Amino acid sequence: MGYVEDLQNSIAEHQRIVDAGLPEAAQAQGIIDRLSADLDAATTTATETYNYDTDPQTMRMREQQAYEAAVRQAEEAKRQQNAIATMKALLTDYGLTALYDRVTGFIKEGYDADAVMVLIRTTPEYKQRFPAMEALGRQGRAISEAEYIDYEKTASGLERRYGLPDGMLMGNVTDLLTNEVSATELNDRVMLASAASIQAPDDVKNTFRDYYGVSEGGLTAYFLDPEKATPLLEKQYAASLIGVEAARQGVGMDVYGSENLQALGVSQEQARQGFGQVARGMTLTEGRGDVVNQQQLISGTFAQDESALKAIERASKARTGRFQEGGSYSATTGGVSGLGSAATR
Repeated sequence: MGYVEDLQNSIAEHQRIVDAGLPEAAQAQGIIDRLSADLDAATTTATETYNYDTDPQTMRMREQQAYEAAVRQAEEAKRQQNAIATMKALLTDYGLTALYDRVTGFIKEGYDADAVMVLIRTTPEYKQRFPAMEALGRQGRAISEAEYIDYEKTASGLERRYGLPDGMLMGNVTDLLTNEVSATELNDRVMLASAASIQAPDDVKNTFRDYYGVSEGGLTAYFLDPEKATPLLEKQYAASLIGVEAARQGVGMDVYGSENLQALGVSQEQARQGFGQVARGMTLTEGRGDVVNQQQLISGTFAQDESALKAIERASKARTGRFQEGGSYSATTGGVSGLGSAATR
């Protein structure tokens, strides 16, 4: 027990004697007065001697707190510096350098990278830069900014590669994306557009115009229209090529007939061979007795239609008076085979 506690206990014991009114009360009071003076002196000395600010333990604690605060400040400064550099690089890639100062402010306010990106996406500048993003999100087909930019690069590269007017694709990126035209599909469309409007011979362009009412000047835009499905465009182009091959052989074909053959899987090369056979067989459409019409020649050549083949055989026999080996229409599973060598005279 310490000195101060001893004085306090002694004072308390003598105070009990005084309070009890014992004969020794007067002597006890004198002792209390003397001990109280000693207690006051001891307490004053202790207070004057101890200084909290200079206490070694206190000083160590304060030094530790100051060090930890400095470390936290340095770490925060480094975080801000790294975050600002990262976000500025990202904004440069996005074409949103106008948001530098705003994003720097977000970071200094303590927002992390994810929170900053959320804030960036709410800005008018972002919505103007990536106009398709909101629509894609509503459709449940959200893509990243990097994917969006890659799509733009694909569109720009296709414009240059195929000599398209500046902005023909880049100016329609929003519509292309929101109509689910992928980068691969866009490439296919441009190849079709190039084949139909730039590389194609005039008779191909004319046939497409006759079939689908699209002039030469509008072919490229037609094939790049995001509201038209690529399979439809491929079908129409293939049907036009079939119609061209028919016309080159002097066989008349309307859009419906060409589309029917396209649906059968007839290629341009098969159409060239087949319509050559049809053209050679047109003699069977004239004369007396058994004759066939053009549609029967086409059906027998391309579709292996049994009734058409029988009609062609009858007409051939009637025309020649005899039917030499190999002299009939036939078709293989791989495509048309070729008109035989029926003799004529």
